[in-house]
Amino acid sequence: DYELLTMILSALMWRKMNGPITLYGDARAIDYVEGQGLSHIWNGGIKEIQVPDSISPGVFWAAGKLYALKAAHMPAVMVDLDLIVWKNIGEYIAGTDICAIHREGIFPDVYPGKEFFHMKQEYRFDPDWSFEVLPVNTCMLYIADEAFKNYYVDSSITFMENCLETEENLCHMVFAEQRLLAMCAEKQGKQISSFFPGSAQIENQDIFTHLWGYKNILKFNYKEREAFNRKMYDRIVREFPEEETTLKQLPISGL
Repeated sequence: DYELLTMILSALMWRKMNGPITLYGDARAIDYVEGQGLSHIWNGGIKEIQVPDSISPGVFWAAGKLYALKAAHMPAVMVDLDLIVWKNIGEYIAGTDICAIHREGIFPDVYPGKEFFHMKQEYRFDPDWSFEVLPVNTCMLYIADEAFKNYYVDSSITFMENCLETEENLCHMVFAEQRLLAMCAEKQGKQISSFFPGSAQIENQDIFTHLWGYKNILKFNYKEREAFNRKMYDRIVREFPEEETTLKQLPISGL
């Protein structure tokens, strides 16, 4: 329920501050959204994507984002369902090749060297990819150029298709999504701008709210969850009173 409310407010605030928004999802996700009576939230429509069976959903749990990018046409902004953008970001992305919230440090337990990865024998990392370039957090990602988007997405999909890993360990997914983006950009001479130099600065700003790690608290702390749901419910109704009837029909605890 807390993720559901966040997803709704994320889409509504994007519409209000930045323009039309489209939801990309597989058939199961679309059935769920339609079953909850939420289809109208995405005023740019809902589009179905499918991640092939050749890509492990356990290892590459965010692969859907890459297939959404593959289906979308640039320039565009990709926004995670648990990220709320409170302001218009047009001036921030104007004139940029690529823009994200922040860069990431190369921490070995998250971004290890190439020898860590379990790949098919015939797979080769592009020798022009630098493992020194800082990865990019992609909870919000703007890409201006269609050709670069295709190069990045195709590189990521090829990596996932050639991966032999069978258990989720974070490293393979963030390589495909976040580290390869920086590597591909560096190879093609694309400049990556960011709202903040690193994740530490995101605490003291009023442009974004990213649920991310807080979901672990909400999952196990019921009182915290009820309070959060009430806060989100009240904010949605205050900003978008026309959605109150929709919210009342949802299975939300604490209301």
